[in-house]
Amino acid sequence: MESIGVLVPHPTFPYLEHHLQARFNLLRDRTKHAASIRAVVVNSVDGADAKLIDALPMLEIVSCYGVGVDKVDLRKCAERGIRVTNTPDVITDETADVAMALIISLLRRLCQCDVFVRSGKWKHQGSYPLTTKFSGKTVGILGLGRIGKAVAKRAEAFNCKICYHSRTVKTECSSYKYYPSVVDLASNCDILVVACSLTIETHHIINRDVMNALGPKGVLINVGRGKHVDEAELVSALLEGRLGGAGLDVFHDEPDVPPELFELDNVVLLPHIGSATVETRTAMADLVLANLEAHFLAKPLATPVLWGLSLSLSLSTMEVARMESMGVVMTNQMHPYLEEQLAKRFNLFRLWNYPSLAAFSKAHSNSIRALVGNTKLGADATMIDSLPKLEIVCTYSVGLDKIDLPRCKQRGIRVANTPDVLTDDVADLAIALALSVSRRICACDSFVRNHSWSKSDFYLTSKFSGKAVGIVGLGRIGSAIAKRAAAFGCPVSYHSRSEKPDTGYKFYSNILDLAANSQILIVACALTQETHHIVNRKVIDALGPKGILINIGRGQHVDEAELVSALTEGRLAGAGLDVYENEPHVPEELLRLDNVVLVPHIGSDTVETCDAMADLVIANLEAHFQNKPLLTPVT
Repeated sequence: MESIGVLVPHPTFPYLEHHLQARFNLLRDRTKHAASIRAVVVNSVDGADAKLIDALPMLEIVSCYGVGVDKVDLRKCAERGIRVTNTPDVITDETADVAMALIISLLRRLCQCDVFVRSGKWKHQGSYPLTTKFSGKTVGILGLGRIGKAVAKRAEAFNCKICYHSRTVKTECSSYKYYPSVVDLASNCDILVVACSLTIETHHIINRDVMNALGPKGVLINVGRGKHVDEAELVSALLEGRLGGAGLDVFHDEPDVPPELFELDNVVLLPHIGSATVETRTAMADLVLANLEAHFLAKPLATPVLWGLSLSLSLSTMEVARMESMGVVMTNQMHPYLEEQLAKRFNLFRLWNYPSLAAFSKAHSNSIRALVGNTKLGADATMIDSLPKLEIVCTYSVGLDKIDLPRCKQRGIRVANTPDVLTDDVADLAIALALSVSRRICACDSFVRNHSWSKSDFYLTSKFSGKAVGIVGLGRIGSAIAKRAAAFGCPVSYHSRSEKPDTGYKFYSNILDLAANSQILIVACALTQETHHIVNRKVIDALGPKGILINIGRGQHVDEAELVSALTEGRLAGAGLDVYENEPHVPEELLRLDNVVLVPHIGSDTVETCDAMADLVIANLEAHFQNKPLLTPVT
């Protein structure tokens, strides 16, 4: 087919250009070669309008390198009998992935957290403010086509309720609630995802009424087209606090972005990267080529465009007799709500108000019957031995590595933690980190905010959906991560102390084999002597130069010096880290790398989960002092 003229009016993916040149007569000047052009390859930015179509008298087919056809004059094509194709399905996973990345990055403030760590503020200012939980939210989807359904599938794995508005009721999706209007949909969801086609009817479908219905706690996500949203109204709603936040991959007049958005911290801005991974752009190119070859061989087109116009313990249920005489010590400052509730119910002592543990124990050792610690400061042997009347240790965390469990057992001291309530948030963050590293979400947000998009497109990134995910530790959190990853079409395997035969996931008896067979390795196990530095040089090398490491366990799980070495030498592709060996100190070398996402140990740091963890601490203390079974005893 080397004599067949194919016009590519604007630069496109090099792989596509190379193969078009190899198979056809690739032309770039429509004026000079108008009579020779039988096919046009266009994209979602520069399509085929009536002027272009009329200028090409021999045109037979328009092949869109993208799923959207809003830049193609379909009516003119129909009048001329010109066939039109696009590249659906192959971009579905990536666009759905970006929608999920925008949701979690926005609610959990991932990009701001990365800046917070890199700027040194974690070291000097302390913990990052609490963010907002994603799991369990109600997600409304505007347009339940291929991409909308893929978003719904992923969101379901995060225990989200799904509702939608579409041109018609989708009978095959009977478990999702249908709303006949966008305003009704917005009124009944926490997060509204725009994933419909752009038509005359859907232009500015997200208007002031819809934003007001979504409300000051609502979040808008747009992975459709910029013109779906009335951008002036969006800016106004965000500035006035009538809308909680927005995650945007598309804009009204790309690459121009309203400058007011650059100054907001409740938005995540991406430079239209929905399908911008090497894998997907290559698959899209192959589909363009397949459609062109099918057309010129008089075979059916591959993708023709059919033309035709939790645990939540409320205080009311926990309100029992006051126990002001019971001495409870908090080891360090934690969630203000927890401190407030402890002070209401018990005789609360704050260890940080004393110059030393010795000074505190000298004054109050015989008064303390309970201790509340966390992952920063728990109850070691010295602490325990200084409190002779201690009966119970409650940790405001799931991890127990800061508690001397053998000493507690010797003394008959009960121990409780806060499992399950933080499972969803930590699992959400693990997936968010994997998405953010793979798709460079934080770098993209900076790229848009610093006006670089007006000069060039962002480089292609790596696909997340379908990647082999290996999980170290298949406990509560590991299992929740696996469930979410499976919803992205990821094959899941794991290494754990024992095989979990009922999971259906592949088990590896050692971590080296797991790493060698994974593209993304997620650390989610407990910290013990055996798991200290479980991720060492051998494991990192087994994961390899295309692999990504995610750590939401403990910093000591990873040999940090070897991690830094592997990242700087290119032996590891990237890392997403919520925990570090010597928090809040982060290796300076990491701060300078663009293939890492760094967040300040925020795994469970959402308002909802921190409140629930606090309620569980209170409930365990009250159960103990009322001689009732603990809700979450450590066995």
